Amino acid sequence: MDSECSGACTIKDMILGIGTDIVEVKRFAVWKNYSETQLLRVFSKDELQDCLTGDTLNLQKMASRFAAKEAFYKALSQALVNLGFTKNTFLFLFCCQHVKVAKTKWGVPVLKADWGVFETKVGEKLPNIKTELSISHEESYAVAFVILIG
Repeated sequence: MDSECSGACTIKDMILGIGTDIVEVKRFAVWKNYSETQLLRVFSKDELQDCLTGDTLNLQKMASRFAAKEAFYKALSQALVNLGFTKNTFLFLFCCQHVKVAKTKWGVPVLKADWGVFETKVGEKLPNIKTELSISHEESYAVAFVILIG
């Protein structure tokens, strides 16, 4: 999985899709009671580990990762329409299972997408797509913004 642009984009690259999402953090309070199997439908093991503070799930981190996945889904949907790849569709949960929020060694969040799986699902060869991610959270809300560049 690789997909971040991180300063390597050139002037000839174009924006294929943009997505944003905002979620209320308290919405995820009930998720503390979900089994690992249920949580793994949306988050990777690495993401769940990153959301732990001791033995407790950090709801702000969880909400921001969920918002990032939703923003990615919106950006990818727009990109596929812009590329004319509309024959096959996929659900949000499929997207959740094949994209994850990771951190660089400096702790900067990045999105990692399994582009091969998305190509198989849409039935088309995708161009080299790079992602840019910005996430933020505070006590009540988490927000994410994703740009797909190709």
